[in-house]
Amino acid sequence: MEDQKNQNQPIPFRKSSFWKKMLGKKWAFPAIYIGAAAIILAFVMWYQGNVIQTVSELTNPADGVVVTNPAEGTTNPEAGKEGDDAVPVAGSVEPLAWPVGAGVMYDQGMSFYDEEATADVQEKALIKYESSYFPHTGIDLKAVDGKSFDVVAALAGKVTKVENDPLVGRLVEIEHEGNMVSVYQSLENVSVKPGDEVTQGQVLGTAGRSEYEKEAGVHLHFEVRVDGKAVNPEKYLIQPEAKNQ
Repeated sequence: MEDQKNQNQPIPFRKSSFWKKMLGKKWAFPAIYIGAAAIILAFVMWYQGNVIQTVSELTNPADGVVVTNPAEGTTNPEAGKEGDDAVPVAGSVEPLAWPVGAGVMYDQGMSFYDEEATADVQEKALIKYESSYFPHTGIDLKAVDGKSFDVVAALAGKVTKVENDPLVGRLVEIEHEGNMVSVYQSLENVSVKPGDEVTQGQVLGTAGRSEYEKEAGVHLHFEVRVDGKAVNPEKYLIQPEAKNQ
């Protein structure tokens, strides 16, 4: 009878002696803490990398190069070396007109980021956005009086894109012969739509501001792309001395 009573009683649960010994070590909890911290840090770095990549793609998906420290140069020294290779044979493309309305007195702001320029020149062509630096993929034009002005087509072509970007503001893209595209960003107003055929000097809108280049104030960000790559617009524009009208 007593044996049967003992058989019906529950068997007490016994903790694993292995885990008990492991957790009893002085280094156990510090090791767990360090491991968890390493996992969290890795996640944060992965997330930050994705954010920077997204910003770079928004501004220029083909040629974005992130520079974390201007003094140390770019993270990808091979990027943006389209330079002379992307420039067509002289005379094969009609010179571009400066994309500023007639009668507007204007100055050039930030220049195109040139991979072959000196370190000092390159540093002046970097945009600081949040905690990172990005190469300037075009040129900025500003009215002398700081006010808005008419933005015109640099060359005849077909409007392929008109949109309002949260970073670079309203923009217009025009496709030209020779696989060339001209880009007009930081616009306040736009007077054309996709599919429109425009002539050289036709008004596209007015200059405005952008979140990406806050410090530039009211300006036009002008880009030229050949075969999908950003090139220095000054290689295609008419002589600089003739720009102020």
